[in-house]
Parts: sequence; structure tokens; C-alpha cells
Amino acid sequence: MNKKKITILMSALFMVFSFIACGQVKEDEIATTRQESSTQMVENTDSEMTSEELLDLFINGSIDAVDSKDLTSTFNITDFNMGSEEWDSYSIGERVDLDNDGENEQIIRGPYGGIYLDARNNKVYEFAMGDGNAIKLSYTYYNGEMWIMYSNGMNAGYECYHMEKYEGADNLVAEMSFSAELVDATNPDSGMKYLLNGEEISYDEYTAFCSKIFAAEESTN
Repeated sequence: MNKKKITILMSALFMVFSFIACGQVKEDEIATTRQESSTQMVENTDSEMTSEELLDLFINGSIDAVDSKDLTSTFNITDFNMGSEEWDSYSIGERVDLDNDGENEQIIRGPYGGIYLDARNNKVYEFAMGDGNAIKLSYTYYNGEMWIMYSNGMNAGYECYHMEKYEGADNLVAEMSFSAELVDATNPDSGMKYLLNGEEISYDEYTAFCSKIFAAEESTN
């Protein structure tokens, strides 16, 4: 191969690698720009935005939400599989005061109860999220206040429920748990025992309590 052909080949290879590198840079720039625009859109307001305004911005994809378990992590509405017929698709749900603070939270309906979003301090935060058959998310109305509920009924001979009451999404003020389980987990004929906040109760007491909880429960699948 003569020098001229070698030079042409090297130039072509250089152009290909440059194109790939530029493409990656472009993708990184787009992601960075989206995050910066999201932050600036809220920070540049003259006054604190209402929760409804912030939730609207998240729904239309203008701002990201913050992962409450990792404040350095964010997600966008475009990260969800929205509106398809698949089992893992999400849809925009209702707005309900889930944390008893007088302002509505946004429900994103989806698998295992979806995700609940709270808006405060000019940001949108993940408030609660379903996570598999052992942590199905819903909410219920009990004793005049709203409670978040997580359900686990995936195993035969066992069902467990955990409820949380908030006064503001960052202020957990009460918890309750109740369950029905085998007396002996290795023996299906051992009979059931019923617990409320760790204390054993009768079957009648358990069913009476459950009827109040489930009568007001709202599924958000």
C-alpha cells in the first residue's frame, strides 16, 4: 500500500472516531443542559412556586423530581413507560392530600401502586413508591386522616400491612402494622394468628379492623 492510500485511510479512520466522540459529547451536553434548565427554571422565579405549579412542571417534563432516598439522584417523567398497554406502564393519576398538610400530592399510577410525588421548597420529591409484590403501594383514610399503606400478600399463609401517617411528606408522625400468619410457618395446619402493632388479637378483632382499612383503601395500580 503506497503512502497516499495509507494517508487517506488514516484520515477516514480519524473522521469516524471523531464523529463517535462528538456524538457522545452531544448526548452528555443534552443531559447536562436538561438538568441545568430544570434547575434554573425554578431557581429563577421571583417567589416560591406553588405545589400545583411544580407538579405541573414535572408532568410536562420541564423539571426533574428528586429521589427522596438519594438527594443527589433525579428522574424525569420521560424516564417512565407512559401510557402503553404493557404491565409496567405508568399513567398520570389524581392529586390527593396524602400527607395531611393541606396541599395535594401527585399520584403516578403504575406497577405495584406506582409512585407518589410531593412538591415543596421549589422542588418535586418522590414521596412513596411501590416496589414489587412484597411492597405494594396504596393509600387509605382512617380515623379522619390519610395514611400511606404498603401491602405484602405474596406468600401463602401470610399477609402483612404497614401504614404510615404524615404531617407533611418529610414528617412521619405515626405508624401501624397488622398481619395474619401461620402459627407455625412450617406447618400449614397449625392455624393462623393475628397481630396488630405486634400484639396478638382475635380473629374477630382483626377482621373488624381490616374492614375499616380496606373499605377506604384506594389502589393506584
